Amino acid sequence: KSQNKVDSSTETSQSSQSDNQTSSMYANMTGDQFDKAYLTDMIAHHQGALNMASQARELSTKAEIRTLADAILSSQATEVQQMMDWQQKWEYSATDSSNPHAGHMMESSGSMGDDMANMEAKLNGLSGEAYDKEFLKQMILHHQQAVDMSKYADTNAKHQEVKDLARAVITAQEKEIADMKSWQQKWGY
Repeated sequence: KSQNKVDSSTETSQSSQSDNQTSSMYANMTGDQFDKAYLTDMIAHHQGALNMASQARELSTKAEIRTLADAILSSQATEVQQMMDWQQKWEYSATDSSNPHAGHMMESSGSMGDDMANMEAKLNGLSGEAYDKEFLKQMILHHQQAVDMSKYADTNAKHQEVKDLARAVITAQEKEIADMKSWQQKWGY
């Protein structure tokens, strides 16, 4: 794999490093430890997507992106509430909804937290087609992180609800990634 990185851009290899850190972190956790970390991190991760989607709904020039933003806002807000309810039900530390980025992932692998902040920051001040192009690029990376976080849940999570949520995240976000990549091609991004 490292031989193929010669042709990769710097951003792709930085993203791969984050993906590898995330993957190894979740690969090495099981049971309650996995569920606690996953819920805390996915709540923070979804909050980043909600922030980006809310902005896209206002700023995007493309109907497809606004429709995607509405879908993200609807599904992920529901999932955040569901995950917070599980934290309470299972007596895990509650994620502070006013500061969701103060999560486990942000402390243990600062680069992932930095990536999320950088993704949102890269959209600041953009408008029109420049905004749409950057939004798709950042949301594809963001969704891929969620897929990478979710892939170990089936074998490592304690609660069936977490396993089911992770499967739903993978299914939904892989479809949205495919849609966004097709739009990038269609629009010449």
